[in-house]
Amino acid sequence: MRAFRALLVAEFKNFFRERMAIFWMFVFPIFFMLLFGFVFGGSEAPIRLKLGVVVEGEDPAIQGMLQGLSRIPVIEEVHRGALEEELAALKKRKRDGVLVFPESVVGRIARGEKVEFTVYYDASRTNTQQVLLAVLQEFLAKSEEITTGKERLFTLEAEPVQVREFRAIDYMTPGIVAMTLMQLGLFGVAGVLISWREQKILRRFWAAPVSRSVFAASIITQRLMISLIQAGLILTVGALVFHVALVGERALMAGVVILGALTFISLGYMIASFVRSMEAGNAILQILNFPMMFLSGIFWPVEWMPGVLRPVIYALPLTYLGDALRQVMVEATPLVPLWVDVAVLGGWAIASAALAVRFFRWD
Repeated sequence: MRAFRALLVAEFKNFFRERMAIFWMFVFPIFFMLLFGFVFGGSEAPIRLKLGVVVEGEDPAIQGMLQGLSRIPVIEEVHRGALEEELAALKKRKRDGVLVFPESVVGRIARGEKVEFTVYYDASRTNTQQVLLAVLQEFLAKSEEITTGKERLFTLEAEPVQVREFRAIDYMTPGIVAMTLMQLGLFGVAGVLISWREQKILRRFWAAPVSRSVFAASIITQRLMISLIQAGLILTVGALVFHVALVGERALMAGVVILGALTFISLGYMIASFVRSMEAGNAILQILNFPMMFLSGIFWPVEWMPGVLRPVIYALPLTYLGDALRQVMVEATPLVPLWVDVAVLGGWAIASAALAVRFFRWD
């Protein structure tokens, strides 16, 4: 235990002596978050929608409008059902929106009354939301033009399926936490171990009267502590500066952060097991870093990306970490169920650790 504490303290001292390490672990994520928070914008929206329809009354006008909906090219599928069923499908990403038709459309038109239609949408999918609302607004305008020649009576009331407003920064904040955990494993573990091997520092640890398990445990513990500090700083800035509402349970958030950190720490050890020089290590780490940052959906939804990239997206561990963090931190609509995220991350962690144990060398 004394050796463990000594190594842990030494790790922290060594960490804080490296100014670049402090910059990349703490300053860069906060700067990245502030930059994206102020300038982040939308992207190209999808062109195919799955629409749920709820009909509260039956009359000829509604039947004609339902037929018109099915003929809109951008609407791929129209599903009719009860409100509870369609909203549940929307929360599971099986629908892109749910349109509710009110009762007595014909009677209200005859009396010159406003006819209010309600559409429920997923506010965490900003591109889908924009297209959905634009298409339905145009659809109602055309339907009214055909049905009546009067002033605008049809109105569309948009309601997010979330109980609160969901903004781009709400989506990105968990993504930035995921990015820092990834870089902690790649550069804070793999990069450090490769550098130590090249400088013969690992050989000295190998010759020291310290077991390999104690050495590894000290590094893993220190990185886990750093990961929790990183996450706490980022979430604090998000809450104070951008008013990001963290609605999940704190223990569950911490658990996902720890799982993500362990996954990428294990991945870092595995990379360090196969790379012998710092030059090769830098190249490999950057090759892994940038695709995961920009293809895993941590900064924008995966729906924005070409379908040909989907196999790559779903093969990346950062995809599942970002999705899990969004679910437990801001209750965003999941890409996959939380248990799938946990299972995939756990699988990556176990497989990487097993390979690291088998192939890690001190020199």
